[in-house]
Amino acid sequence: MSQNESTTHHDSSAPLEQVEIERKYSVGEELPLPELSGVGRAAGTPVESAVVVEPFPLEAVYFDTAEGALARQRIALRRRRGGHDEGWHVKLPAVEGRTELQWPLGDDDDTVPPEVLAPVRVHVRDHPLSPLAQLSTTRRVTNLLDASGDLVVEIADDTVSATDAREGTVRLWREWEVELGPAAPATPEGRVALLDEIEARLLAVGAAVSPSVSKLAQAVGRTGLGSPTTAPSAKAVAKGSASAAAARVLDGVAELVARVVALDPAVRADRPDSVHQLRTTVRRLRNVLTTHRHLFDPIALDEVRDALSRFGAVLGETRDLEVRAEWAEFSLDELESDRGIDDPDARRRLVDATRAEHDEAHARLVSSMTAPVYYRLLDALDEFAGGSSIAPDAPRQPKKEARRTLRKVGKRALARSVKEREARRVLGPDIVAAAGALGALHDSRKAARRLRHAAEFATSGAGAVLGDHAEAVGDAAEELQDALGWHRDASLFAEYVLLTARRAEAAGEGSFTYGVLYQRSLDQARRALSMAEDARRTLKSTL
Repeated sequence: MSQNESTTHHDSSAPLEQVEIERKYSVGEELPLPELSGVGRAAGTPVESAVVVEPFPLEAVYFDTAEGALARQRIALRRRRGGHDEGWHVKLPAVEGRTELQWPLGDDDDTVPPEVLAPVRVHVRDHPLSPLAQLSTTRRVTNLLDASGDLVVEIADDTVSATDAREGTVRLWREWEVELGPAAPATPEGRVALLDEIEARLLAVGAAVSPSVSKLAQAVGRTGLGSPTTAPSAKAVAKGSASAAAARVLDGVAELVARVVALDPAVRADRPDSVHQLRTTVRRLRNVLTTHRHLFDPIALDEVRDALSRFGAVLGETRDLEVRAEWAEFSLDELESDRGIDDPDARRRLVDATRAEHDEAHARLVSSMTAPVYYRLLDALDEFAGGSSIAPDAPRQPKKEARRTLRKVGKRALARSVKEREARRVLGPDIVAAAGALGALHDSRKAARRLRHAAEFATSGAGAVLGDHAEAVGDAAEELQDALGWHRDASLFAEYVLLTARRAEAAGEGSFTYGVLYQRSLDQARRALSMAEDARRTLKSTL
């Protein structure tokens, strides 16, 4: 079922994206397709007519690494010639069916283009791709249409000759492929009902549910893609022979590593909020490893932490510019709404120029994510999450260890928290001061964030072992982190406004807008400090 949409707002080479929902059936050489008019009435989308399309050939080559990195993730990457969707295709697992990305063929059809590789680069990394299977198909299509002539279901009758490119084995088969069209039922229940009704008719004439989930799987002699066996969790590996506490942490680490992998394609495409989410996940990973460092080999742990820190810094450059642009646009919009002040020159300098800086920073980020150092970070995370670095003397009791860690991190966060009166004394009347004076507040924010991450890690997801009290600690730490973050963002924006105002004055432009924005930023910084003090008291009482 096609749901076309652009996948990025920046890249002109963005693919066509659709959701593919289909079922496959094995059939004999001479088996005719049964009468299907009238199906779908119970689902509310009755088929009124069937249109048969003249047979046409399809040629497809599927690519993967020598180790099967894409197949392990149930991903297919192919180049297809022939048919209405000729081009490069990437098929990804989805909640319902599969997500299919499509690009047109280019000048060099023997090499996977960079834009096709980008959504799966996090799995392929710097390993070369080579043909996995080659398929030649003769396709006969029957389109099932509703009363308006819209496509409800496409049934492809395929005769396939497939060659396993790695082993040279040739396999022949015939199958029916039933794929939902744009006029299929709008609800999952309706789609299942329609497919079930069609399936009943196909099975009644002698078809059988295909043992393979895809042509690629059948071409290489398998029933499905993915790992042949499921790797045991870190907890299972550690049980009885190592620290159960470390195994619990590693299960949570594996969950965070999976999140990094899932966000990688969105960051490359510069999807909204993706850089922020990846930066947050990287910070969570680093904080979890820091707070639980005594459970693991210190050398292996520090190598991963340092690599995460370097990558986080690159993410931070892009994210900080996102925040600045958002602050500037919101502040100017608010000024125009409140006081009717519209200053195109200020908008050009504060918003447009920052966005241009952001685009340059994002290009550097993507470049860093297509370099060996990034791929080795991913390799190291995979290895660490697999349980290779558990310390031999690590404690065994997960709940006791989690409580002890949370108390330790909580005391440190409270010790580093800065009281409002102390902050105002150091910062002075402007509240923003120089970067050095903001250091203590920034350290307080980082300590609060680490406590929040420790509490959330211990109360949600695969690493969860604690309950309501730890959750309350995490909520209090989040309030302190957010208030201090608001102060920092307001302070940094105020400094940027002053710097930009000087440049505007030197160019002969007015400075009134900048003065108003600066004062409003100071007011926000003051309110943020007051909120931080309330949050600090709450955290103290919660701990």
